[in-house]
Amino acid sequence: MKTVTIDRTFGSGGREVAARLAKMTGMPFFDNDIILRAAENFGIDVGVLKNNDEHYVGSLIYNLSMFGANGDFESSPVYRTYFAVSETVRRLRAENDGGIFLGRCADVILQGDAPLVRVFIYSSSMDNRIARTLALEDVSAEKAETFIQNKDKQRRNYYQFFTDNKWGAPVNYDILLNTATVDYDECAKIIAGLAGF
Repeated sequence: MKTVTIDRTFGSGGREVAARLAKMTGMPFFDNDIILRAAENFGIDVGVLKNNDEHYVGSLIYNLSMFGANGDFESSPVYRTYFAVSETVRRLRAENDGGIFLGRCADVILQGDAPLVRVFIYSSSMDNRIARTLALEDVSAEKAETFIQNKDKQRRNYYQFFTDNKWGAPVNYDILLNTATVDYDECAKIIAGLAGF
């Protein structure tokens, strides 16, 4: 089976596209269940994983404090979360012979797997992103744009910290899709075509 990884800007509908792609192709879709499996597989509290999953990795001083006074990077919550999530992504890919993976640096974790389709979904319409955010999140209309920008910053910094790749850069993906001009169903159809369905 094919593997599709989807990175997305917040409020662009990337999760919705992934869900529609899964329904269209019958491919398994992995998102928050990656965290539950990682907790189960590695004995890490789900709350710790959620607090460190795709979240902002801060300044050098913040990183050093998170990695401990002795500089033990591997015992830090940030590293343990990334390790548990990345190993879980690999296991899920192997167990299911493919699937759709949302975020979590899966495009880099699974690089070298063939066939792999790497997708970045964004929306050039902040109004659309705000509307989606207001429908799904407990945030006021006045704070929605700032909320979106902060979520994008968290995802970008997390991705770039662990991969050394630039989040959203065309060179790192097979296709970029703009949900402001291509609806969710059409995005799913395009990705399905690229994956050979």
